Amino acid sequence: MSDFKNEFSWSVSRDSLFRECRRKYYYNYYGYWGGWDKNHPDKSRRILYVLKNLQNRWQWKGSVVHHEIEKVLVELVSTGKLTPEEKSKNRVTEMMRSDFRYSRDGLYWQKDGSLRNVTALFEHEYKTGTSDEVWKQIHDEAILCMENFFRSRVLEEIKALPKEKIISVESMTASAFSFTPETVFVKLDLAYERGDMIELVDWKTGAGEADKLQFLVYAIFASEEYEVPPEQISLTEYNLLGDGPREHRFSARELNDGVDHIKESISSMKSMLANVEENIAVMADFPRTENERTCEGCNFRKICFDLD
Repeated sequence: MSDFKNEFSWSVSRDSLFRECRRKYYYNYYGYWGGWDKNHPDKSRRILYVLKNLQNRWQWKGSVVHHEIEKVLVELVSTGKLTPEEKSKNRVTEMMRSDFRYSRDGLYWQKDGSLRNVTALFEHEYKTGTSDEVWKQIHDEAILCMENFFRSRVLEEIKALPKEKIISVESMTASAFSFTPETVFVKLDLAYERGDMIELVDWKTGAGEADKLQFLVYAIFASEEYEVPPEQISLTEYNLLGDGPREHRFSARELNDGVDHIKESISSMKSMLANVEENIAVMADFPRTENERTCEGCNFRKICFDLD
């Protein structure tokens, strides 16, 4: 992996981080490079790589729920059999117990190679003193999300569809859009055909409003990838914690606005590079945010001000 080249790409999460804090953006996409080698000679790269992979407890809850929903849907589509709800919830509990112990013991620092499928919790790394009651609440919310998934309209529709109508389940796609030469990453939770419509579903596991840009990018992707007009694309933001489904629909004009945003975002990111062709960035060119609240919840806070 040492010869792996850091190629530029764009995603909604990258855009969000760029707007949040330029220094955090640098650490997350450039400063850590090579740090997957736990014996990397530049110790700061190793530290940045590990910190980049931290999740807070809400993100962890979401990743566990998404992982379990993926298992249930993949099994349903491939075999026609639905995993019993209690079995699914038990798997969530066991996964969370295992993840929690691994993170609590700091074992992620010892692992060589990718940490993509490893649980490293912000609360453990920064010893936040999060109480057992709070951790139990996170588990209980994950279980509630699964209960609501098993009772969802979407699952009923998937059960009734022939497997060839299911387009994708939890897919990360490196897309080549017509309007930019840059790779755009799009992660769809679920996509399927219903009549002449393309249905896209995004599972949510927490409170708060979703980023409209995320759904715009989904719609742009579907329009290009499946060659359908906007009026044949339905996007469902499904909050499994209790609010249920909320539909998003976009006009052709709104999709064009989304395309303009992506192009402007890419241009802004690349304008800060020391070498655009080689995708090389220099840390000093990426200033820290002045928002102290952003710093408090930042994965990189233990090392950020030591790196100048």
